[in-house]
Amino acid sequence: MTINSGSIFPGEKVPFSYGFHPKFEHSYRRFYREMIRKARKGVFYEKKVSLTDIRKSGNVYLVPRDRYMEVVDEFGDIVAVGNLDKAMFPFSSYDFYADILEEKYFQELLSQAFYRLGEISQLGYLVPPRPEDWDPNISISYYVPAFPHTRWAHSRLVAFLMEAVLASHGFMEKERLPIILTAAYHDIAIPAGGDSIKRVNMEELDEENNFEWVLNHYGLVEEWSKEYGFDIQVAKQWVKNQGLFGRLLDVIDKMAYTALDCYYVGVDRPCNVRTFGLKNPLIMDVWQDIKIKEDRSDLAFTNPDRLFNFLLFRAYEHTDLLMNPYSRALDFFLTKLVQPLYEKGIVTREQLLTQDDMWLKDVLRVSYPKRNASIIIEPELISWKKFDDREQFEKFCSENKEADHTEYIKGFNLGLDFKVYDGNKITSAREVFSKNQIEELEEANRKVKGYYIYYAKE
Repeated sequence: MTINSGSIFPGEKVPFSYGFHPKFEHSYRRFYREMIRKARKGVFYEKKVSLTDIRKSGNVYLVPRDRYMEVVDEFGDIVAVGNLDKAMFPFSSYDFYADILEEKYFQELLSQAFYRLGEISQLGYLVPPRPEDWDPNISISYYVPAFPHTRWAHSRLVAFLMEAVLASHGFMEKERLPIILTAAYHDIAIPAGGDSIKRVNMEELDEENNFEWVLNHYGLVEEWSKEYGFDIQVAKQWVKNQGLFGRLLDVIDKMAYTALDCYYVGVDRPCNVRTFGLKNPLIMDVWQDIKIKEDRSDLAFTNPDRLFNFLLFRAYEHTDLLMNPYSRALDFFLTKLVQPLYEKGIVTREQLLTQDDMWLKDVLRVSYPKRNASIIIEPELISWKKFDDREQFEKFCSENKEADHTEYIKGFNLGLDFKVYDGNKITSAREVFSKNQIEELEEANRKVKGYYIYYAKE
């Protein structure tokens, strides 16, 4: 029996409060009851808050997530009606709003280059984890993509977070401009199809290597240099996580994708991510613990316990989703479809760096007319086996010639090199975390580390 992922099993639905501030549900239900009561009397009820009453950090408004409200401008019009200028930040105390049409450097989020990211899925062909208690006789198929969020949503959140952090540390707008642009565009060279397509040619399709090429392709390097004093050579160092602002970008990037990925996977499935997110609803307030030294030589976190919770949340993201063999089994499938097209020149580097997922789906539809790879994916068709020992892995591979693909997962960065304040001294998280905390993170890494073989089910 096969069902589509849109059919949720009765016990699977996520609690209303998941990803929200713990006070939001009460506020929303109170508002809803009052709205119904007023409506029965023929009165329209709204709960408005003026934008001028919202806390601001630089050019970003910090919209509280602890209560239901509609934010209005000086004319009484609701702002952030859609998602163009409001970035959702799950598991935190604030969402972010910026007037993109008014703030000049945020207008760069309206460019053709940036809009392309709105048509590239953040998680590609990854699918939600399969709970162990599901009936093994029921297989699940998924529409592509299985998750709704995009590189555009992620990149915009990174830009807004960067603005809030830098402004709160006293950086002037002129100083912030090049850094915000780099943060917003740090993923601009992601190829159509996402991370799995980079495996087609790791060198030619590397994001960091192509960062300058893509910006030049759209004429942005010259434009930004004149308008904002943007230095592409310095920005390339930041994208590679070098220097203070490069390290800050690395931290904020991890926060942004962890918050969004964990929200959507937890909404879709019961898993460790969901359980931990429900128990720790404000994990992502860790961004407020970032402290940049006065001499601007370094940054560190002021709350080691909250940093640990964030790193453990991110570890669960890897075990439940990013490095879960069930979730990623068909991620390689897309690579295998595109590889021969790339080698024959049917699909080119320039196309992959300037087109989007819809374009790639059309290419696959034409190139593989008998397959539905661009519409539906079925991870249940692939089995996998993990080995901790390389010799056993190679022996199994030699005896199973029908393997679809193999891979070695070396694990993920635990974040133990992140710096924290220990009193007035800055040291690494490894030096501050307890032995049990470190073991908990390392155990998550051990679960995914190993040699994997994937093959078609009989």
